[in-house]
Amino acid sequence: MKRSLVTCITLSGLMLFSVTASAHEWPNDNDGNWYRVHNRHEADNKLPFAWNDSYKHMRQIHHLKPIHDRSWENRFPGLRAYRGRIAEGFWHNGHYVKEAVFFFNARNELVSVGYVSDGVFVQMREDHKSFENKDKFFAMWWLAYMMANS
Repeated sequence: MKRSLVTCITLSGLMLFSVTASAHEWPNDNDGNWYRVHNRHEADNKLPFAWNDSYKHMRQIHHLKPIHDRSWENRFPGLRAYRGRIAEGFWHNGHYVKEAVFFFNARNELVSVGYVSDGVFVQMREDHKSFENKDKFFAMWWLAYMMANS
């Protein structure tokens, strides 16, 4: 009886952890600054990464560096942002991407990739939706990042 009670409590705790660990709120679901972009289907088929890849797997491949900036944390609650280089690059909706921001959830799974093109931040998500945001924060941050790394 005692063993089954401990097992039941342990399983309940693990289930609760898995639900809360995966919880993140997409800012573009509730923010009027984000605009939905219709993906071209072929874009997801040629990405040099796979959705839900682990941070551990991707950190060396794409030279990921953590972004230590509260503004990113506030804009993407529940996600950790890393800047990275994609050696082979990829095309997404007519934009060639070699530098990106990778977003990982609490389980260290890739759930989103963002990049700046023509001063607009584009966020691709694991649910195959893409959004654009013209907030100057992204363009200014990206410009500072590119200047510091050129």
